Amino acid sequence: MNASTGETLLRFDDSTVSIPRERRLRRILLELTSRCNLDCPMCFLKGSGETRGDLEWEVLESLFDQAEGFPDLEWVHFGGVGEPLVHPRVLEALRAAAGKAWSVRLTTNGTLVDQAMARALAKIGPKVVDFSLEAEAAGLPGRDSDAKTILGAMRALDRARKDEGRSFPEIRAAIVLTASNLEKVLLLPKALREAGATRVSLSNIVPTSEAMLPLALYPVSLEEEAALQKDIFLAFQKEGLNVALPRFALSSERHCSFARSETLVVRWDGKVSPCTRLSHGYEEWVLGRKKRVCFHSFGSLREETLEAIWDSPAYASFRWRLRRALYASCLDCNLLPVCEYPKTTESDCWGDSPACSDCLWDRNLIRCP
Repeated sequence: MNASTGETLLRFDDSTVSIPRERRLRRILLELTSRCNLDCPMCFLKGSGETRGDLEWEVLESLFDQAEGFPDLEWVHFGGVGEPLVHPRVLEALRAAAGKAWSVRLTTNGTLVDQAMARALAKIGPKVVDFSLEAEAAGLPGRDSDAKTILGAMRALDRARKDEGRSFPEIRAAIVLTASNLEKVLLLPKALREAGATRVSLSNIVPTSEAMLPLALYPVSLEEEAALQKDIFLAFQKEGLNVALPRFALSSERHCSFARSETLVVRWDGKVSPCTRLSHGYEEWVLGRKKRVCFHSFGSLREETLEAIWDSPAYASFRWRLRRALYASCLDCNLLPVCEYPKTTESDCWGDSPACSDCLWDRNLIRCP
């Protein structure tokens, strides 16, 4: 880094790229906790052995104070791997964020949204609440809730916001599609609309065990994708719901939604990661191949400021490359069957670390709400 200008100098091929210092952070995905009241088999942390915990209040307060130094910050999104509502001070955290100039969003599994919680959320008034219906009805043991439970939570929040005379929070649904739940998902739009939902975000499943591979609806041909997307789109459009669809066919186009939307992830322990995928260590199966995803952090808020982490040469260079898709692409390489690099996200054949060369998010097969 050039100390006088704050620019980061990046060596790329035979050139030197000067990356100016910027404050374009637009969204913080805040993982209040990595704990959860459910034990879903598709969870990234199931069987990972990682320590679970809650974000310390002092770290949260410091984060919010420092975040005010980023003038383009628009959203604070309470989500991540854990269930935010199990954090003992979640309502205080939501109020603190809502008291700033940011839009607040909450993603929840809905099982803890009873009438009292619905009233509390309606009073705080986050802009969006996403209810996750992850792989419900996928035929896997461990899921302790069903669509009926979550629809009841949506209705409770819808009634509570009307009682408060508010149009917010906007109620949305986030659903993971699988080969075994697709038919049931296509029957959900009417019930979602009647429960107060206006938008639905759909994603494919990330297999976290070999047994889950048959549940993936991808990859398919472009013709099969068009037919599948049409059926899904029309089912939701008929009920007046806006729906965001994933891809089902492989595409050569790569777009990192986290880098392009200027998003970072703050974990429960204060460590800063560039995206949901790299915020924890776990095993995933990428198109039938086992892969070890390695947790990666560009710094900890317990030790550094948010500005120092954002401006660090490693993080600035990482974002610059991802915005331009200048990184290796395992899925387009004829050496994929014999290469060692795709076995982990530690590094790729271009020498970049962490490696995003085998990411299903940047192909839009996997989507976050």
